[in-house]
Amino acid sequence: MTTFLLYDDALRSPELRHEISEPVMDPMVFIEHDDRRVLIGSVLEAPIFDDRPEIVDEFWLQDSLGSEDLIKDASFPVDLVDLEVARRALERLGARTVVVPPTFRVKAADYLRERGVEVVVDAEAWMLRRRRKSPAELEGIERAQRATETAMLAAQRMLREAEPTSDGRLRFEGEILTAEWIRQVMQQELGTQGAECEDIIVHSGDACLNGHDIGSGPILPDQTVIIDCFPKDRRSGAYTDMTRTFVPGEPSEEIKRIHADCCRALEIAYEHLEPGRDDAHRAVVDFFHERGYPTREHHEGDEPLGVGFFHSLGHGVGLEVHERPWVGRRPDALADGDVVAIEPGLYFPGVGGVRLEDTVVVTDDGPHRFTDPFPYDLEV
Repeated sequence: MTTFLLYDDALRSPELRHEISEPVMDPMVFIEHDDRRVLIGSVLEAPIFDDRPEIVDEFWLQDSLGSEDLIKDASFPVDLVDLEVARRALERLGARTVVVPPTFRVKAADYLRERGVEVVVDAEAWMLRRRRKSPAELEGIERAQRATETAMLAAQRMLREAEPTSDGRLRFEGEILTAEWIRQVMQQELGTQGAECEDIIVHSGDACLNGHDIGSGPILPDQTVIIDCFPKDRRSGAYTDMTRTFVPGEPSEEIKRIHADCCRALEIAYEHLEPGRDDAHRAVVDFFHERGYPTREHHEGDEPLGVGFFHSLGHGVGLEVHERPWVGRRPDALADGDVVAIEPGLYFPGVGGVRLEDTVVVTDDGPHRFTDPFPYDLEV
C-alpha cells in the first residue's frame, strides 16, 4: 500500500493544486492512504471542502489533532505545529512510509524522518498523478486558450493596421508600434477573460534568436513577428501555450519556405502523437534535416547550436506551463489524456524565424487541438 503525502499551499505547489483544485493560500496536509483521501486544515478551509467527495473523502480540522494545545505550549516551536499535526495524522491512519514529490519541504521531511516516518521522494509517481488532468484543469486550459486567441487577434489587428514609416518602423494609431505595446494590449485582453500572462514573447526579425528573452523595441515592417502567449486561467490555475508567426507587410520567399516547412513539421508531429509513442521530436528533426536545416541532433560544432531547429519539439502543459511529459531528445512515452504543447520552429540571422505552437490533448483517436481552428497564416 502506497501512502501519498503533501504539505504545502496550493498556490506554490502544483501537486497540491492538482489534488484539491482550490487555490488555498495557507499550508495544508493532504494524505491518500488505503484509498482514503484526507485533507487537514483550519476552520477557514473547512467550508470549502465540506461535502466535496469529488475532491476529498474526509476533511479533518487541525484542532482534532491537537494543534491548539501545541500553539498554547510555549515550549513547542510554533513553526513545527503543522508538521506535528501531519505526523499525528499519519499515526492515526497507521502510515509509516510516505511518498512525496521532489518539491516537498526539506524541513518537513527532516521532522518526519527524525520521528520514525520513512519519507520516499518519487518524482515519477507524482508526475503520473499530475498527467491525469482533472475536469477542472481541462476546462481551465480551454478557457485560457479562448482568451489567448482573443489576445492574439488583437495583436494581429495591430500588425495589420500598422503603416510603415520612412525610417523603417511601423506606426499604429499615431505611435511607433513596439513589442511592449503589443504585449500590453494582449495582457489587457487576457485580463478581461480571467487569464494572465506576464511575459508574452514578442520577437520581431532577428530577436527570435534570443531564445526566451521576451522581446522589446520597434516592430519592423516585412519581418517576421513571433508571438508566444502562455497564460494561466485564474480560476483553475491551468495554463495553455500558443505561438503564431506573422509578417506585417510582404514576407520574403525564404520566410514563405520556412513557414511552409514548419507547417509540415507540425503535421508530422501530429501523426506521431499517439499513446505509447515517443518519436514525435525525432520525426520532426529528421524532416528538418532532410530539408537542409541545422538541428541539434546533427550539429557537430563545439558551440551550442543557435540557428535552425535548436530547441525541443514540445512539453507537457497543465498547472505549470512546462511540465511532463517531455517531447524532446529525452522524451516520455505519451499516454491517453496527456496535454502537450507542440512547437516546431526555425530561426536564422538576417531572415527572422517562424514558430507555430498548439496545445493538444493526446487521445486514442489522435491529438485534439485546443487551438482548433485558429489559422497559421503569415499574412495579418
